[in-house]
Parts: sequence; C-alpha cells; structure tokens
Amino acid sequence: EERNIILLGKLGAGKSHSGNGILGLKNHFKSEQSFASCTRTCAYGSAIRNGIKYRVFDTPGVNSFKDVKNSIDVDTEIKRCLFSTSPVFHALVLVLAANERITEEDLKIVKKLEEILMLVVTKMNDDKETLARMIEESEEIKFLAGKCHNRQVIFGNDANNIPDSCLQTFYAELEKLVKENRKNGAEYFKHQYYEKANEILQKDKDDFMKALGKSPRDKELTKLTASKDPSCCGIS
Repeated sequence: EERNIILLGKLGAGKSHSGNGILGLKNHFKSEQSFASCTRTCAYGSAIRNGIKYRVFDTPGVNSFKDVKNSIDVDTEIKRCLFSTSPVFHALVLVLAANERITEEDLKIVKKLEEILMLVVTKMNDDKETLARMIEESEEIKFLAGKCHNRQVIFGNDANNIPDSCLQTFYAELEKLVKENRKNGAEYFKHQYYEKANEILQKDKDDFMKALGKSPRDKELTKLTASKDPSCCGIS
C-alpha cells in the first residue's frame, strides 16, 4: 500500500510544514518563516504511517518572489514531480493559508484535477464551523471547495506541530479519495507525460541513481520537461 502525494501552494502557505506532518517527521522538509522560498527544487520524503507508505513531494511556492525566480523554475520542478511519481500519483494536495486571498488566476490550476484534489488549510485553529463560514463568504473559496468535493482538512495554527486529530482526518479523507477513484476505475492520475516517463524510467530501472545521482537518460528527461505548456505545467 503506497500513496503518492504532490504538495502545491503559494510561498509561505505551509507546504513543507504540512509535508513534515503527513510523514510524521519533524524537520525532513525545510520549513521556516521567510520572504524567500525555502523549497527551491522538488523535494521528496517517505514514511510509513498507519501501515501505509506515504511518498510526499514538496514543490517551490508557485508565487516565488521575483528576486528568487532566477534560481527557481517552478514549472520545471512541478514537472519533475510528475516524472518522479511515475507511473502514478494519488492526490494533489493544495495547501492554503487561512489568511490568503484566492484569485481567478489561482483557480486555473485546479480545473482539470478535481478527482484527485485535496485542500489543506493552515494557520487557523481546527474549527470546522469557522471554516464553513469562511468558505460561504468567498466565491473563490467556495468554488475551490466544490472542486475538492469538500475534501478539506484544517492543519491547525501551530507552526511547530500539527494536531494528531487533524492528521488522522487527512489520512481518512485521502483513503476515501483513493477508494472512490478505485471504484470508478481511475485510482491513479495519469499526466500527459505518463507513457514516455514510464518508458524512460523502465530503461533506468537498474542504474537510475548512478553517475553522481543523475540518470543516464537525463537528457531525455530534460528534453521533455523543457517544453513550455501553459496548461498547469503540462498536466492534461
């Protein structure tokens, strides 16, 4: 039993903090208050929780500030996540801070992904009534919650700790998502690079991490991820 999860969200939303909580690891992903993105490349961690292996991929903030954009190519890093989770991933977890404003532009990324989308809300107490009121008061958040099929989980307001009750709710919601998609014959999400990525990684099965951590087929991977597709970083 394995669950592949990609974390996505804005700079400062708490993606790395959320990833640490999901894995039950204190400081695996670098997480701190900063005006620059702590996560500059796709970062990976795994752990067994509740008898299931969770594989979590953290990504740079999609709104990384101008002064660090020269060193962070967010589109390419998210594509790298898609290749790393080949052949499949189970959930795209959108991490949203309770004090964030959502724009129409922000919503474009979720429009084709509702069957695998989950919403994690950070920087607020675990108060479902307050969250329900906040959702009702914002058309953008209401739209987002609908796209998530109301799969939203609060991760609390403590920068150092996520309450265990919140994490157990997250695991339960994720299992519901996986079981529902399995019942519908689509347990995994296949992106447009699925076949090619699987083909390349199959060639690489025995020697993937040789040569200083680079794949012998690094050029093939780089060529594919270099394409500039405006639709959600190449997701189809």
